[in-house]
Amino acid sequence: MEISTHQEPFIYVNDKRYEITRDCDPEMSLNDFLRDTLNLKGTKVMCREAGCGCCTVCAVYKHPATGEIESKPVNSCVTPLYSAAGWHIVTIEGIGGRSQSAGYHPIQASLADGFGSQCGYCSPGFVMSAYSQLRDNPKATKLEVEHFFDGNICRCTGYRPILDSMKSFACDAGKAGGCLEVEDLERGCCRSQVGKVPTSGVAAIARGWKGQKFYNPGTLKELLTLLGRLRNNNYRLVFGNTSSGVFKEDAIADHYVNIRNVPELYKIEETEASLEIGSNLTLHDLLVLFARVANDNKQAGRAYLGQFSRHLQQVANQAVRRNGCWAGNLMLKLAHPEFPSDLFVLMAASGAIVKVADSIDGGAAVQEYTMTDFLRQDMRGRVVTSALLPLSGGVGQRFGSFKITPRALNAHAYLNAAFNVSVDSANGYTVTDRPRIVYGGVCDKFNHAVKTENYLQNKSLIDQETVNGAIKVLESELNPAEEATWSSPQHRRSLASNLLYKFILGVASAALPAADSSGAQVFERRVQSAEQDFEQEPSELPSAPLGRACPKPEARGQTAGEAQYVNDAPSRSNELFGAFVLAQEAPAKLKGFGTEEAEQVPGYDRLITAKDLEGRYDNNYVSALIPPQFAQTEEILVTTEVRYAGQPLAIVLAKSQRAADRAAALVTVDLEQTGEPITSVAEAVAKASVVMEPPVETVGSEDVAKELDSQPCRIEGQIVVNEQAHFFMESLTASVTPCEEGLLISVPHQWADALVMTLRRVLRRPANELRVVTPRIGGGFGGKLIMSDLIACATCVAADIAQQPVRMYLTLASNMQLAMKRPGMLLRYKGAVNAEGKLRAADWEINNEVGYTVNMQTMIADELKHTLDMGYRCPNYSFRIRHMRTDKPESTFVRGPGPAVSSLANLLLMDHLAFEAGMDPIEFKLNNLYKDGDFDILGNKREGDNFQRMWSELLQLADIEARRKEIEEFNKANTFRKRGLDMTAVSYQIGYDRGRPSQVYLTVQGSDGSVTLTHSGAEMGQGLGVKCAQAVAAKLNIDLTLIKLKPTDSHVTPNNDVTGAARLASGTARQR
Repeated sequence: MEISTHQEPFIYVNDKRYEITRDCDPEMSLNDFLRDTLNLKGTKVMCREAGCGCCTVCAVYKHPATGEIESKPVNSCVTPLYSAAGWHIVTIEGIGGRSQSAGYHPIQASLADGFGSQCGYCSPGFVMSAYSQLRDNPKATKLEVEHFFDGNICRCTGYRPILDSMKSFACDAGKAGGCLEVEDLERGCCRSQVGKVPTSGVAAIARGWKGQKFYNPGTLKELLTLLGRLRNNNYRLVFGNTSSGVFKEDAIADHYVNIRNVPELYKIEETEASLEIGSNLTLHDLLVLFARVANDNKQAGRAYLGQFSRHLQQVANQAVRRNGCWAGNLMLKLAHPEFPSDLFVLMAASGAIVKVADSIDGGAAVQEYTMTDFLRQDMRGRVVTSALLPLSGGVGQRFGSFKITPRALNAHAYLNAAFNVSVDSANGYTVTDRPRIVYGGVCDKFNHAVKTENYLQNKSLIDQETVNGAIKVLESELNPAEEATWSSPQHRRSLASNLLYKFILGVASAALPAADSSGAQVFERRVQSAEQDFEQEPSELPSAPLGRACPKPEARGQTAGEAQYVNDAPSRSNELFGAFVLAQEAPAKLKGFGTEEAEQVPGYDRLITAKDLEGRYDNNYVSALIPPQFAQTEEILVTTEVRYAGQPLAIVLAKSQRAADRAAALVTVDLEQTGEPITSVAEAVAKASVVMEPPVETVGSEDVAKELDSQPCRIEGQIVVNEQAHFFMESLTASVTPCEEGLLISVPHQWADALVMTLRRVLRRPANELRVVTPRIGGGFGGKLIMSDLIACATCVAADIAQQPVRMYLTLASNMQLAMKRPGMLLRYKGAVNAEGKLRAADWEINNEVGYTVNMQTMIADELKHTLDMGYRCPNYSFRIRHMRTDKPESTFVRGPGPAVSSLANLLLMDHLAFEAGMDPIEFKLNNLYKDGDFDILGNKREGDNFQRMWSELLQLADIEARRKEIEEFNKANTFRKRGLDMTAVSYQIGYDRGRPSQVYLTVQGSDGSVTLTHSGAEMGQGLGVKCAQAVAAKLNIDLTLIKLKPTDSHVTPNNDVTGAARLASGTARQR
């Protein structure tokens, strides 16, 4: 099939037209085009799964069927460039900025001035989500604005300032805000150009490096003609391409067919009996359509579409719902039967019929299938054209659906379910027809609860025996699969039974006591609100208000996408990009590599292995942060022994990041597995996989066990804390440039000087040849200490070998495979209280998962030791920390590595003790808080202790007693729905004082008195820079606007300390 000779595809970006040349890779994403081709780095990249929102842009386009001009938010990371042909894309740079005549856009300014930007990496995505949806709905309410951001996953700043800033543009914001002006809604887009679209047809409009082709049919006839030709080829139908974020392997094909511009697939036809929906309607189209049909016509058979619409609001996120079509979701279920498709569950329960056209007869005879039959079809050469949803249900029809997820927004279901029954309410709510009971997330072979459907027919739903029998039958036919990424089979089986029970409560609610029927009530979330109240010191210098809230100087740059992160630096002509080749199994021995396929990738340069490091470098990135007596070797690239799946084996260098990632995936690795991996702390404990076991430490009685046994109330228990991955918005990255002075290393790192010391050893070069620069960090939380050492060392070695600039930016998948996590822990505890409710003794055994090396664990153990008591006095205390080896990456710091676990452990211990002793848990905790002069578990005297005062103040400020009485009354009045309220003490160890100075270096320009300021910390959104600037402005008595913050630079402020544990954020400014 020849490449077409008609008009080249084109795209508008920020009111400029760009031709999409035929040699552009059909697999290139819109994000790659914006960032790498147009150098518009304000649009960020992170997950490439349409899940984080930092890549959001606005698409303005002509609807293929209606011809109307529409706009929507788009996840540019999964949108193929060619499928966006003819669109007008508006990026963060297009709506406002420092250099624009109109200045910053009101949304950019509001988010910045409202303290809604922390590290700032996610901020452009938030702005563009708001901008895109306000264009579409300029009179959105505050509640609607809150729903704009279900696809923007970051919740830093506490999220309140972000929502407050955005809700100021709602129509009901009051005098403090209001709707945007028309000219602000239209920024960055010339509407007169939007109606122009590229020509369509059956000829390929692009060809990729391996012969991949992209097609853009404009009619159903053209589409079926193409499918006939491609029937036996590896092809992929493309609409929104959102499924590539779920199953990445499905996204790779030889032929890509864009179906977005086929108008026949947007059909909507409503009759008395059915509603027909075209397969190109998006999930957003459906939820709007279904809500309208349910509300416009109050006939009984249409009411269920209202619940259908509400459920769709829980599927994915705004950008995915506006770009993904419902038929694509069903095709995912067809290809992956285990996928818990909400669309399948809802449509199967409704009795929908799917229509399919076949290329063999040109679509002359459309086949119709039930949802279950559809899953058995071979869809090669065929396309879903529409679906019929029945509207003929009677007055007794009851429809309900549920989705249970790990988090409220943008998450796949643990389990989802939909129920459709017809009942005779005048006859004991007897089921009159065979019901439909459909589940997702059970296993790949279970959808309909057929036995339960049969059992319930002609039975009364208010008969408790019937209900019990239905649950028994359901549990007998459920056989949930054991899957690593799913919740446990026991959990999902319990959920399935509970959801059926909840649905029955709702159906028969009128016949039940109010205390029971409330269990089926669905609560609508109200508009969120919050307040902050803090004292601000009066300032004699308004321009540098010390002690007062002050927006960061870089805040508007962050919200406008102007702030540069390491990977935002423009590419250089001779720059190479790196990607790790990672081990896919362990423990194992590395035997060798194969690069034949990788070398075929355009732009491939070379493969660097451990052999290239021998004799020239020290292949060990163990951090200078680790005490020397505990430091164990951590190889940059594996020499022979693979210690964990995800360990770096080699580095591929190529002329673009996409080429490097692609080539790395094609490198073949010969591994010989040497044993079965240990993958959890529980397994490590069971197999006695102990690598370090310090002696038991005691406080008070040397025989804590005796003290425990002597008390009238004793308890013991176990807590399992699973590992937690870092999810900073800016992935691990580094950029290294060989230069006359040595190496210029740009890396987001929380301790530049420690990295210099590590690099000095690895590269065998003096520190004055290694210049580490950290412009800013896109999220750290402890994850950019040791992990940044690895990628910085690897990039330095690669750049030194190639003698060219080298940059690495890890994909989310690579980041998650090799990255260290919060350690999993298994804690066993014993506790005892006396008759007066005083905690007398406690014993802890803490099994700490270290991964494959113990390097970081002494510091994590130290954090635990200093926070294990969490403000509660216990005169007799013993604890031991056992470090357990697993075949996984090394465990590391994750925000509050000690206090996060200690606070949970103590909350459970104290509540357990209070329950067993029959005491009020809040009073019991108050009775055991430290007092001034007490000694803690490490023998330190507590002076100036405020726990008692703070607890008492919080009781009053939060009106705890009144709220508890309300909760008690609520719980008495509700059988199944309960509320609770608790309090606990939390303490936090501030900083690690190693005697290193916090530094600020400033220069004053004699010509105008302006100041440049470089501090020794790492700016990651905690306000370190603005605090230093305020202190300097006050000291010099100058306006804050005269101060310019510069990146942290190891040649400017050397010998610095770590930014972590909250110390440097205030210590640097304080020392000024």
